[in-house]
Amino acid sequence: MEKLRFAPLLLGFLALGCSPSMQEPSAPSLLSGSSYGSSAPSSFSAPSGPSIPRHGDSHGALVVRPDLACVPFVLRVEMADAKAALDLLEKTTLVIKERFGAATGGAATTAMLGANTVAAGSHAKVKEDDPAPPRFVVTVDGAVEVPLAAEAGYWARAKLVAGLVEASRKFDAVVPSGGEGAPKIEVAFGAPEIKLRDPESFRPELVKRWVERARAFARVVESERAPLHLVSCEPPNAITQTHISLEKVGLALPVSCRIDVAPTTR
Repeated sequence: MEKLRFAPLLLGFLALGCSPSMQEPSAPSLLSGSSYGSSAPSSFSAPSGPSIPRHGDSHGALVVRPDLACVPFVLRVEMADAKAALDLLEKTTLVIKERFGAATGGAATTAMLGANTVAAGSHAKVKEDDPAPPRFVVTVDGAVEVPLAAEAGYWARAKLVAGLVEASRKFDAVVPSGGEGAPKIEVAFGAPEIKLRDPESFRPELVKRWVERARAFARVVESERAPLHLVSCEPPNAITQTHISLEKVGLALPVSCRIDVAPTTR
């Protein structure tokens, strides 16, 4: 009997995480999935007219309630002292936490992720033959995280997302003017993301469902003289999340195994 290559039964799409890429763009920017399942830039620009969102047909092997809302953000400043720049950005994150805390009844926390320091390019000279003193561009990124209560329904979650968007749009409160000559802090927020904080807690259930589907597949295609068995499997990958709605997240565990006729013993 010809060998059958058992393709992964459970496939999912990797949900956008809260951590943006730490590349050095011309201006800090974030692109993240919106809480309504479509890609949206950090500017939250409204469309010309309402349209029906597409939530996708593939929901994963297991649908659960999300328990976390997060808003990714990135901060950048250019200064002569890189450590002083980090101190300034740290103070800015405290302002961000305070503002989002006010919008969520004190439930918001901040989780810092990446940091990057690079020398700023400069062609200026202090004197005709002297190069300008070095300056540094310091970038940090993180996420505002807000837990979602299990009992919170659609409208409560929608209001929370609306509050996060409003807080993300009030840039003036984040970076007050420091006057002429003061360092300029650049800020960008991503769209709110609805997700599950600990998808790994569902791994046993996902493995159980995968085994059930694999056995069902084998029963359909095998014959009495040539029963099929799992011959080999690759180590399971990380669990993936697929956003469905404010109240649903689809989980999947991609697994690749080979099913073949069991070897006969003589």
